[in-house]
Amino acid sequence: MLALPLIGLMILGVDGEHHFNTLPYFTTAGATESLEDGAQRVKPFTLTNQNGESFTSSSLDGQVWLAAFFSTNSPHVAQMTKQLLWPNFRYRDESDITTVCFTLDAEHDTPEVLASYVERNTRYNGFEGKWQFLTGNQSQIDDVIASSFMIERDTIEPNNIATLWLVDDKGYLRGVYHAASEDAIKDAVEDIALLQKEMDEARYEKRKLREAMAELPSLPVLGPQGHTVPPFALLDEDSLEFSHRNCEGQVRIVDFFFTRCPTICPIMSSQMARLQTGIEQRGMKDAIRLLSHSVDPEHDRPEQLSEYGKRLGQDPRIWKFLTGEKDDLFDLARNGYFLTAIESDTAAGGIFHSDVFSLIDQSGRIRGYYDGTDTKEVDQLLNDAQQLWATND
Repeated sequence: MLALPLIGLMILGVDGEHHFNTLPYFTTAGATESLEDGAQRVKPFTLTNQNGESFTSSSLDGQVWLAAFFSTNSPHVAQMTKQLLWPNFRYRDESDITTVCFTLDAEHDTPEVLASYVERNTRYNGFEGKWQFLTGNQSQIDDVIASSFMIERDTIEPNNIATLWLVDDKGYLRGVYHAASEDAIKDAVEDIALLQKEMDEARYEKRKLREAMAELPSLPVLGPQGHTVPPFALLDEDSLEFSHRNCEGQVRIVDFFFTRCPTICPIMSSQMARLQTGIEQRGMKDAIRLLSHSVDPEHDRPEQLSEYGKRLGQDPRIWKFLTGEKDDLFDLARNGYFLTAIESDTAAGGIFHSDVFSLIDQSGRIRGYYDGTDTKEVDQLLNDAQQLWATND
């Protein structure tokens, strides 16, 4: 039998019946109807497509795609191709629906071999690049399969994978199917239509918001001419590296605090929690990031930040707590955001820092400063962040 991940069997069962009124999200523990913490998202990758061009996961942003895993010399290639042709033909004229195949034999599947395969099977497509077949370093491909798609390979037949995953426009896994089941492929075709409807509704709402905000004046660009927040690499509350790359293309709201602060920090953190709620309520959780940097890194190690975040109801997909080397954090505050962060014998807690929230746009420019202890200013900050998100100004 061709291999399926355990959670795939849990959801599809024997007959492939759906058990959700809406498409589920998937975690390592199974499926859930909501986008909760732990929802599996395709991790960044860079491979090579059939044209010999570098192909990155970011190339799929804003697209719904069906992921498959096989090689063109596989005994099951004809069966897999037959199943993929159905959704590919059904959505042949849809520019935001893509088929992405990952080779299981990179040594055989050179770009030239893959180009021939794709050309044979996409002659009716209305758009170039709707079918991508990826090759490259085999160990990297295997890592993508295991870490992003949660597929446990059969030790006897590791290259015999019949799993197909449906990925939404934000990179979340939303459907899993068995390529040998025609009913499952019918479900995949219908599920793609559901994700298209989600995308259309989101675009419509954002267009209405953009029109409503069209008359608002553009937010100012602050700081020296041409200034953008410099690259950084710090540790988050889970002891994982978090850098500028993790928030590329997102609006950021930034503050500097420390967990032992007896004065303004509890107020600032409660305001950040309010922002988190507002971001979620306005449907912007994938577009806006809250970044709270500790200016007391010797005490505020990841485990301390994790406990602090739990007390505040932190959602790690929106709000990150960051620590690192003190010199790096202080330099980022002063020279990146033009905020104060200094050690002081006279300040409460021994550190003097700004009570300001900084608004950073998708290009890394500073677009506003707000009093992080003032509810009205924080409400205005949320509105301004929404304006940046809606207009991509």
